[in-house]
Amino acid sequence: MSGDIANQSLRIVIVEDEAPARQKLKMQLAQVAGVELVAECDNPQMAIQTIEQYRPDVVLLDIELGELNGFDVLDAISHPCHIIFTTAYGEYAIRAFESRALDYLLKPFNIARLREALSRVQVTQHHQNNPFQMLGEKPLISKVGDKMRVLDYHDIVYITTSHGICRAVEATSEYHLEGTLESLLAILPGHYLRVHRNCIVNAKKVWQIEKWQNGSYLLRFRDHPHPVTTSRSGAGLIKQAFNL
Repeated sequence: MSGDIANQSLRIVIVEDEAPARQKLKMQLAQVAGVELVAECDNPQMAIQTIEQYRPDVVLLDIELGELNGFDVLDAISHPCHIIFTTAYGEYAIRAFESRALDYLLKPFNIARLREALSRVQVTQHHQNNPFQMLGEKPLISKVGDKMRVLDYHDIVYITTSHGICRAVEATSEYHLEGTLESLLAILPGHYLRVHRNCIVNAKKVWQIEKWQNGSYLLRFRDHPHPVTTSRSGAGLIKQAFNL
């Protein structure tokens, strides 16, 4: 592969709490053709908000970020993007790739290693020959016997996973979905928030938010009797989404 990104323009967000490291990354990116630095963040809370707002193709994500870490950020965001971890700690590599990271750059890394990681990115081309993509949504399908049910995003309260099986929960019905929460996030509208490792909620269905244990929230829904508990990082996403 060539050293630069050919025929693509990758939109990149940097998440790094140390100013010298951020500056070095910016200098390195300035020497890579076909990339655009759209934002930089020095804390995880800002990172979550920025990623959801700017919807980049790639996030260069540090792991040690203070109270929350890079994995907390990854759990909290709903926007599907390529994650390249940048860290001084080698012990997180297995967990990073289990989280479907595109690459894991161990500091200090040189520009050639950064180029190599970025050259692996395949930018999704939107709005090509697909009417659902032109509307900003793809159909969500549940197979029921020999039939396929097309679900309405408006009707879904939340999507959860248990024992490797994803379920879309509506007011009075549940439907099995193929794939993982990660793959589903790639097609869900922006108002779906991953508030827990095992749960994505439709923010438009949230009726009541209660403070819960260890900084989490209990979410109640107007047309569904069972509440959902967020993780602590998910609570941060709820705070931002509802301006709490």
